[in-house]
Amino acid sequence: MPRPDPFLVYRTTLFIALTAYYVVTTAGGVWRVVALLHGNDPRKRLLRTYLSYQLVSFRIRPLAGELLQIAFWCTILLVIYWLHGKL
Repeated sequence: MPRPDPFLVYRTTLFIALTAYYVVTTAGGVWRVVALLHGNDPRKRLLRTYLSYQLVSFRIRPLAGELLQIAFWCTILLVIYWLHGKL
């Protein structure tokens, strides 16, 4: 049985660890926001209304450059990952 490539083991372990960290962190953040906004307190209702308005009136044009840059670097990362698997 051939020895596994150390970089392949490192890359896969890093990918799994970062994915797990992302999922746990995002879920925790969503949980905290939901807990913060839950309730009938007038201040919380006002905050929910304000956040709803902000989400509805969100404009993507000011962020378009940043979103394109994020998409570009994610694409480069995926291409490098794919190319490493081909070599």
